Amino acid sequence: MLGPTLLVMSGAAGLGTWLATLDAPRLAAILRARPDVARHPEPTDLSMVASRLSSRSSVNWAITALSRPALQVAEALLALGGSASREELHSLLGATGAAVEAVDAAIAELAALALAWTLQGTVRQVGSWGAITPDPLGLGRPAHELYGRLSADQLDRIGAHHGIPGLGRAGIHSVVAVLTEPDAVRARLAGADPQIAAAVRRLATHGPRRSGVRFPEPGEPVGACQEGRQLAAQGWAVPTEWGIGEMPREIALAVRGPAYRAPFDAHPPRPATAPVDPRQLHAAGEHGALTALGSVRRLVTLLGRSPLATVRGGGIGVRELRRAAKEVGSDITGARLGLETARAAGLVTLAMEKAGPGAARGGSEPPSAVALPTEAVDEWLAAEPVDAYARLLLGWWHLPTVPSLRVDESGRPAGALVRAYGHPEHVRMRAGVFACLADLDPACGLVETDSLRELLAHRAPLDRGLPDDDARLSATLDEATRLGLVAMGALTPVGRELLAAVRGDHPHAALHTALAGMLPAPTCTASFLPDLTALVTGIAAAPLARLLDAAADLERQDVTSIWRFTAASVRRALDAGHDADELLAALAAAAERPLPQPLGYLIEDIARQHGQVQVVAVSTCVRVADAALAAQLAAHRALAPLGLRRLTDTVLVSEQPADVVVEALRSAELSPLQQDAAGATVVERAPDRRVPVPAERSSPGPPAGMAALAARLTGAA
Repeated sequence: MLGPTLLVMSGAAGLGTWLATLDAPRLAAILRARPDVARHPEPTDLSMVASRLSSRSSVNWAITALSRPALQVAEALLALGGSASREELHSLLGATGAAVEAVDAAIAELAALALAWTLQGTVRQVGSWGAITPDPLGLGRPAHELYGRLSADQLDRIGAHHGIPGLGRAGIHSVVAVLTEPDAVRARLAGADPQIAAAVRRLATHGPRRSGVRFPEPGEPVGACQEGRQLAAQGWAVPTEWGIGEMPREIALAVRGPAYRAPFDAHPPRPATAPVDPRQLHAAGEHGALTALGSVRRLVTLLGRSPLATVRGGGIGVRELRRAAKEVGSDITGARLGLETARAAGLVTLAMEKAGPGAARGGSEPPSAVALPTEAVDEWLAAEPVDAYARLLLGWWHLPTVPSLRVDESGRPAGALVRAYGHPEHVRMRAGVFACLADLDPACGLVETDSLRELLAHRAPLDRGLPDDDARLSATLDEATRLGLVAMGALTPVGRELLAAVRGDHPHAALHTALAGMLPAPTCTASFLPDLTALVTGIAAAPLARLLDAAADLERQDVTSIWRFTAASVRRALDAGHDADELLAALAAAAERPLPQPLGYLIEDIARQHGQVQVVAVSTCVRVADAALAAQLAAHRALAPLGLRRLTDTVLVSEQPADVVVEALRSAELSPLQQDAAGATVVERAPDRRVPVPAERSSPGPPAGMAALAARLTGAA
């Protein structure tokens, strides 16, 4: 039994021994909680896993997820030497009654992250923790380490003072056992000089270090007033360097006495809550889901026709964000959130443009980046709403930013898609908020969301206190609300399912299955009203959304979205190549009831006007239907910059390019039809642009997942 016991006591080897006792599901849970351990190259055995789990960098990352009780238990365990029985921990923490269960829960929390484990009835701690927390509970280093710095003669002098002959030749383990036995320490303190005793108690309570501590030279007398030398000569403090003395950890605990209790907050804060109607919570989640999904759909469709350009400093600037927000019926924050989420989901990326319009005028503009949809967009647009929404939610969950938090030095909104931004605390804040809300009664919501700060400080205190904490929390809650995950101070059903899915091995499949009954099927028909509006309840199917976007303007996006037909929107559809009969037929096929007459009249009226003025690309020839109209155009003051001249009664020419002439005529509220040199109609419908999905977005990560890796490591595969 000696061999295994020594193995357990030896840092990572002890952790490896404990890992070998776990089954595959428990090991998989640890790997999911500590994903850095499974990064390339993938670990091939438990000893490699234990080594990575014990590394200081990995432990540093893991402790940010610990709650205050778990950190307090870990500090108490370290104060006891990194190894103690549960009873010793309960005693040091003063745990009785319900607090005993809280201590055991904290130990389980540490074990879930492989920061501590229990073997043979003893709770042991990962070895690298001592370097992270060198002075647990305000205590110094262990006596074994400090007394080991002294010579045999110095130890003999300490022993002689306390009536212990030959202490320096007894060996370090015996020295520690003799000098740190609690009852003996308190007895020696009771018999010490009152001035020295007071200094010892101060050092034990407020230490562990003080200046002016030096060990006397051999034969050097020490006066009663030489407090620092007395502390060293009597073994209460050990000189380290630069005249600094440090009290051994065991000595300080003995001086504090059996009544000393380490701090332990057994119970989390109890925020004020109020009952929430489950139906209202479900409705709020569905409303947010429909709104968010529709907004991102229109955003990526917009990018295919009209990409957003980056600014010189990088990212999509406020002007372009404002344009996108107006197009999709959102605000700047919503547009930024949609862009960042779409990129995280692999639907949008930045691509380089060769040159701007200046190149056509003989200028030379440097290449610039624009936001474009990826090749994955078409499949996503055609997917079921549940599948499309799940992809967006998982993209948002792993965002290394809080998009709605973006401000520049002056507090104004900054650009979107700026890769330089991104910090792990943003992801941890998101997970912490959801975990805190999930711990509430499912039928209740927070009365004040400000109480989340107290809950987060209890759940993960090491992640709090950053300068923008309050702003990050508010922004995180705002984004979750926009996405339908939080409402009325509580997680919606969708929010709870997202949290459960990301804790599993295959989050997309789990989330898709869980949401299957929560979102309505896409709507393929619309209600067309006499006031020239079209109403769609729920999520408009992709073909219906494309048809309405082509011929009408989105006026409101909600559970019921509204499109409005205008002369300009119908003219836009005709300019894009639709004709009146085909457009009316498509709208009729999508209508729940016969199309109202005003809509038919509008489309037919605009169609009759469309093409009466024809622009021919002969630098530039304008043909009109009759001589009166030609005379009207030639005399039109707004068209004077075109320099129109009449060649015949129905033909005018201009020195301006055809696209300039067309734009000017449209600005004059005319409906020109552009033709090429051969007389063929120029259709202005530009093909939707697509770019390949970036490699970092297309990679699914480890294909086997943590469960399969754990099965291989435990031999269960």
